[in-house]
This record gives sequence, C-alpha cells and structure tokens, in this order.
Amino acid sequence: MSRVVIVGGGAAGLELASLLGRSVNKQDEVILVEGETHHYWKPRFHEIAAGTFDNDLDSLCYFSHGAKNGYRHYQGRMTNINREEKQLVVYKPNGETDTLAYDYLVIAVGAISNDFATKGALEHSLFLDTPEQARESWQQISALLRSGEQRTINIVGAGATGLELAAELAKVSGKLERNPHAARLTINLIEAADRVLPNSPLKMSQQAQSRLEKFNVNLLLNTRIASVDKQGMTTSEGITLDADLQFWAAGIKAPDWLKNIGGLESNNANQLVVQQTLATTQDPSIFSLGDCAAIPQADGSTVPPKAQAANRAAVHLAKSLLGLMQGKTLTPFVYKDGGMVVAIGHNYAISTMMNDRLILKGRLVRRLYDTIFRLHQKTVSGFLTMSRLIIAKRLKCIFQPN
Repeated sequence: MSRVVIVGGGAAGLELASLLGRSVNKQDEVILVEGETHHYWKPRFHEIAAGTFDNDLDSLCYFSHGAKNGYRHYQGRMTNINREEKQLVVYKPNGETDTLAYDYLVIAVGAISNDFATKGALEHSLFLDTPEQARESWQQISALLRSGEQRTINIVGAGATGLELAAELAKVSGKLERNPHAARLTINLIEAADRVLPNSPLKMSQQAQSRLEKFNVNLLLNTRIASVDKQGMTTSEGITLDADLQFWAAGIKAPDWLKNIGGLESNNANQLVVQQTLATTQDPSIFSLGDCAAIPQADGSTVPPKAQAANRAAVHLAKSLLGLMQGKTLTPFVYKDGGMVVAIGHNYAISTMMNDRLILKGRLVRRLYDTIFRLHQKTVSGFLTMSRLIIAKRLKCIFQPN
C-alpha cells in the first residue's frame, strides 16, 4: 500500500489528486491537504473580488468531490516536513497541530504576490492570492460601490491579474452608472515597466492598453511605488496617489514559509528546486509542481508560472507517479508553451499563439479563455460533469434577470 499526500488544492494539486484518485489501486491512498473547503480556479479570483463570479456553478467542494473521485480531503495547512519519519506537520482549522504520514509527498501550494519589501504594502494593500483574500476584497469593494460617491482604486501591477481586475471593476462600475446611489470608480493601474503585460509580445500589450483606455482605466506606466499607507501610495518620485482601496498584484513568489522547508532546496523566489522529473533535488520521495516549483528544462530555461503549465505538469506527474508506484522509473516533464490568454471583461480577450507570432482578440478569444477553464473542469470532474455545467451555465445566462 502506498499513500500519496498532495499539499495544495489549486489547479495543479486538485487535478493531480483527481487523476491519481481515479487511477490508483484500491489499497493505495490519495490525500489532498487544503485549508479551504471549496476550490476556485485562481485565474478567476479577480471575478470573485469584483462580485461577478458564479459561485454555484464554478466552485467545487473538496469533500464531496473527493468522495466521487477517489481521494480524501484533509482540511489543514502544511507547516513543516519531517523527512526522516516521512511525516507532514499540519495546522488544522481548530488550532491543533497534527502529523500525516506519506510515502510520496507532492507540494503544489502555488505562488503569492511579491511586494518587494515595499514599505506599507503588506499592511495597507489587498491581495488576490487566496480565495479568502478574494472574498474579503469583494466585501470591501461592495461597501465602496454602495457609498454613492466618487471613489478611487489603485492597482499595482499590470500583469494578467492586475489588468483583468482593472477591466472587471471598470465593467461593474459601468453597469451601475444608472444607479444614483452607486459610487463612481476611478481606477488607476500602476506599472513600473513602460507597458502593460510587460512580459508579453509588444503587440499584445498595445491591444490590451487600447482596450483598457476604452474602459476609462487610468494607466500609470513607468511608475514605481515607494510606500503605501492608509490614504494611498507614494511613488519613487514623491507623487502621492490617494485611494479608497488599494490592490497589490506586482510580481510573484512562492510563500515565504516554503523556503527551505524540511531542508529542501529553494531559490530566491522561495520556489522549491526540482529535477526535470518534478522530484525535489534533496528527496526523491518529495515532488513539487506549479508556481511554487522551479522546474528546469533541457535547454536551461525554467517552466513559466502559467495555469497551462500547472495543468500539464499535473497530468504528467499523475502518469509518472503511477508508473513509479508500479516499479517504473520517473520520466522528465517537457513543457511546450501553448500561448497566453488574458480576459479584459466578460466579452473580450487577447491571446498569443504560435510562439507569440499570432495575436488574436475579441469575443471568440474570450470563449477560448472560458474553454481553458472548462478543460480544467474536465480534468477534475470528467467530460459528462463538464458538459452538464456548460449547459447549466448557458441556461442560467438566458433565464437569469439582468
């Protein structure tokens, strides 16, 4: 009998737990350690924060899902690893500390925003790293929208998260224009680079910037934030940007508590360093994937922090780990980039394809963005469940009052 413990119920962890749970022998056990009770796809956290997320159809209960897909949900958060005893130290919701034995351990806890030690950023900014933070953001945004006054929101970081959040909030504000009691939002999207989506092709950045300008989002490019306080932000040039709410979505890193946990090797971004097989460099029975892992490739590059990369790594490790449990050797993970899709509102998206040689935009590309989410649902719940959810979603859109 083998016990596989997976830490982290995000895209990578849940997909791996689902695939393994449906494939392992009856005497084997798959356990998913996750502090939340429900799964939300992280690329849609900005919709939770803006109040446009469909919680009924697009979230998933770990407890019931695990019962149907062969894994057990253990609600708790990893705090340490005892590698000699092969035990995971877990902090439970009731405040107690417990240990969980494993034969194979997979760490897939994702990444968080990097505040780059900016003074006051951690204390006075909202983040979208966890479902809890996204829900708290909506509580504050909802109260702001009901204030009936002109309000300002600062968003630091014009990568995918910051850009999608700015567009979603602009759309919500636009829909409330006819309501005399609703606040009018001024949205400042602040970026240290000279363009939005700075790590994407120039043409994609230009298309995204043009769309944001149509939404009346204020773009503050080449702007670095030196400090944050309750009233607003101060740039490196001493300019004050007052705001009622402030979001930080600039850069990513693995959680600080993950650095060198259990004596495992990590890099400057707190990511666990793994081999191309996804096994950690210090322990062949511990694996890591997703944004919290530094995964090398044969050409010397590392796998980028993308949802599609997490998905493909989960599918690969499910097959490779099953083979290892049957006495076979691990196989290397080879990543091929399938492009990038960024949603700018519910009816528009921009995508890169063919190694960034092709830039697509519009409503049909927005459907592609939805398709990526549906493929995630297919992996974790199967084709029939995914199909039922698509039909239910369409019917709800048709019959639900505006």
